[in-house]
Amino acid sequence: MDFENLNADVNMILTQHYTQGRGGHAIDKVVIHHNAGSLTVEGCYRVWESREASAHYQVQSDGRIGQLVWDSDTAWHCGNFGQNQRSIGIEHADDSSDPWHISDACLDAGAHLVAAVCRYYGLGRPEWGRNLFGHSDFAPTECPASLAVGGSQHDEYVARAQQWYDSMAGGASAPSAPASQPAAQPSAPGGSVDELAQRVISGEFGTGDERRAALGSRYDEVQDRVNEILSGGSQASGAPDIDDLARRTLSGEFGNGAQRRAALGDLYDAVQARVNELCGQGGSSGGADIDDLARRAISGEFGNGDQRRAALGSLYDAVQARVNEMLS
Repeated sequence: MDFENLNADVNMILTQHYTQGRGGHAIDKVVIHHNAGSLTVEGCYRVWESREASAHYQVQSDGRIGQLVWDSDTAWHCGNFGQNQRSIGIEHADDSSDPWHISDACLDAGAHLVAAVCRYYGLGRPEWGRNLFGHSDFAPTECPASLAVGGSQHDEYVARAQQWYDSMAGGASAPSAPASQPAAQPSAPGGSVDELAQRVISGEFGTGDERRAALGSRYDEVQDRVNEILSGGSQASGAPDIDDLARRTLSGEFGNGAQRRAALGDLYDAVQARVNELCGQGGSSGGADIDDLARRAISGEFGNGDQRRAALGSLYDAVQARVNEMLS
């Protein structure tokens, strides 16, 4: 991330669940949160596109930072709209739930971001209770858990934010790299295998090593169930239902791009080809029925924003133009 200019590693700006502008209010504080899970930037995007909540930034366990609401707009993050209008909300991914804990990389990147925001907006050196707060300061919640006052990582987080601020202001050298300390051992999440598998498919636990770490000792059983679900319900059930998977893809269940490819695995090419056919992009469907696709877009079948653009592909402009005509 470019901390000097507040340019995140990736921008995935939400299409809803925030308020444009700040009602004439200036930014005067940072409010920090924890995910109560191990979400990626992409995972936060999917959650907040479907739920009335948002924050400006997400800090992943590996230190990668994404922006989901522009600083100039109001994110819905601290349970108090007046405070939302005056604050920047920063979410942090947990690497353990018992107890709650964030990784060293997440702590360092989050604290660096706090310092950068305070410097960029002229808020002064980060100080808890003056320009830096936790979610629990504005709503009845335990968030930000380990980063809250009394939490196991609170003092370290605030101290590192101050060190980064001093360095950025030119008065001190940059903080040393975080000490190599073993993170709290990740605990296996609760819930049934089916429930966890559905959460995996929705993107909540990320992919690859991130998913393995988040699921802990339950990784194998949950991943087996994910594979069964994506293959039509049971490994013994025969050929997967490609039409069903394509319809679920169009509804947004498997996300877009790399997330969709990871979720569908070996079935990606077959399902994506069927998605393209259903959207009229070749295959056996022949010419596309723009009116039909526009009506399906209005009904919500293809989602909104980037999700709709990805689902409709090269037909997006024509279909969206027809949607606009129908709604005008």
